[in-house]
Formats: sequence, C-alpha cells, structure tokens
Amino acid sequence: MKDYRLSAMGKAWYKGNLHCHTTDSDGAEPPQAMIQHYQTAGWDFLVVTDHEVFSDYSSRGSREFLVLPGIEVGRDVAVGCHHVVGVAPPAAAQSHGSVFEPPHQKTPDPGQGLVDSMAERGYLPMYCHPVWSRREFPDLETMQAFRLLEIYNHGCHWENATGMGLHIWDNYLRRGRRIWGTAVDDCHSSGGDSLGGWVVVRSSALSPEAILASLEAGHFYASSGPAIYEWAAEEGEIVVRCSPVRSVEFIAYEQRGLCVHADHPGGLTEARFRPQGREIFVRAQCVDYRGLTAWTNPIFLNDCKHA
Repeated sequence: MKDYRLSAMGKAWYKGNLHCHTTDSDGAEPPQAMIQHYQTAGWDFLVVTDHEVFSDYSSRGSREFLVLPGIEVGRDVAVGCHHVVGVAPPAAAQSHGSVFEPPHQKTPDPGQGLVDSMAERGYLPMYCHPVWSRREFPDLETMQAFRLLEIYNHGCHWENATGMGLHIWDNYLRRGRRIWGTAVDDCHSSGGDSLGGWVVVRSSALSPEAILASLEAGHFYASSGPAIYEWAAEEGEIVVRCSPVRSVEFIAYEQRGLCVHADHPGGLTEARFRPQGREIFVRAQCVDYRGLTAWTNPIFLNDCKHA
C-alpha cells in the first residue's frame, strides 16, 4: 500500500460551507447578512446557493474570506425529488441573478440531467440530501459526472432528521466509485440550521481555483464538530489524528473495519487500522463526546491511491 497523507495535499486548512440560502430565494436573511454571519464565525469561504437562480457575490469576499458563485437546482419526481448544488470559480459563473433553465421535462434521468446541466456550465456538481429527497441507492446508482455527495446536511437534520446519507455513500464506495463526502449547512437563516456542518479543505491557497481543485480531488474532510489533523496511509497502516474524541470508527468494505474507543477521560487523538488486503476502501469517522462527527474521505486499497 502506497503512503498517502492528506496534510501533504496543500499548505493550509480552509473551512467552508458549500450550501446556504438567502432572501434571493427561500432564505430569511439577505446575502450580505449571511456572508457576515459566516465570516464572523471564523469560516474561510462560503457558497451562496439559492434555488434556481445563479448567484455571484464573489466581489463581497476578500483575500481572507471567499464567496464562491453557486446555485441549487431541483426536479420533482413521482416520489420525492432530485436536488443538485453547483459551485463555480468566478470566471465561469453565470450572470448574477439569471434564472436556471431546467433540462427538458422528459429527460430519462432527471437527476443526471441536473448534474449534466451544472457540469456543462463549468460548475462543480454536488448531489444534495438524498434522504430528505426520498432517494434510495437504486435511484442514484447509475448517475455519473459528479464527485461530491452530501453525507451530512445540517439543515435537514435540524428540520426533520433527514440529513444523513452515509448508506448511499458507502454503496457508491463499495462499487469503487470515487465520490467524496461533504457536510453542509443548507441553512435558511443564521439560527440553529447554520454553523452545524462544514468541510475543511487542504489546499495550496485560499483561492477559488485552488479550493475547487481540492474539493474535486477529495482533499478535505467533513465535520459537524471534531477536527482532523491527519488522514494517512503509512507503513501498511491507516492512521487518523484528530481533536479528542470518544471513538474512531474505521469503515471498510467488503472486509469489515474496526472501532477504537477511548479508555481514558481525555479521549482519543490518534487511532490506527491495519488493512488485511481484501478491503476495497477504508474511511474513518471520529465521534466526540457530544456525538458530533468528523468524516474522512476514503482511501481506496485496490489501486493503492486516494483519488
């Protein structure tokens, strides 16, 4: 197994929210208020993703805080819906305030149509809240051309406990799909549905191009609380180093993984797992004493590399 270190994939960590709403669609607060909310809270970047309307508030950012262009698009189906977020560098952004023109209603796969619509415009697609949308894995299995999947949507969890998508993610991963898991707020206010889910990106710089490249490559972790300082394959072991947690859960398929539990009040700050060689992938979940979790992206063992 080749060595891999997430920390070596960039120079610094940058914390951001990839999904939020404002009064430009169904949010309760104007864009500038949401931007200020995240900047004051210590985030490094924010994507404004109002429904069906392209936003570009990049001019309201700064060298220390990025605001990336974005949108959330959706299609209802017989049961539930499909929603996809698109994130773009400013150079590729659609005209601010322009309305999204959806794919033809008779598109055979509405979810794929939304993903393709984002990719064709130069946006990085992210499939949103599959449980809230009432999607099951067979509904999504054949979808292509996206790398990001919301595995934790804080707003959906806050609203009606439909924010977790881990089973969808693992179904992709055990089939060898390079899908990276994100945590997001999907907030509609600066209240309880905000500041609860984020990604921390390892990147060469705090620039739109560098952040998007790291997201597409999977060089980040997702969290609702704990911090991860290292995620590595070294000397035949998988290693995670993190803020103090109650448990570290190594998730693997098809061979089962391992749970490591703290045996002292100070908690775990490092855990190791030695794969047996039959695993397709290994990922880790770091769970703190409040039940909050940080999720690594997977390391794939069958080709001995991360991405």
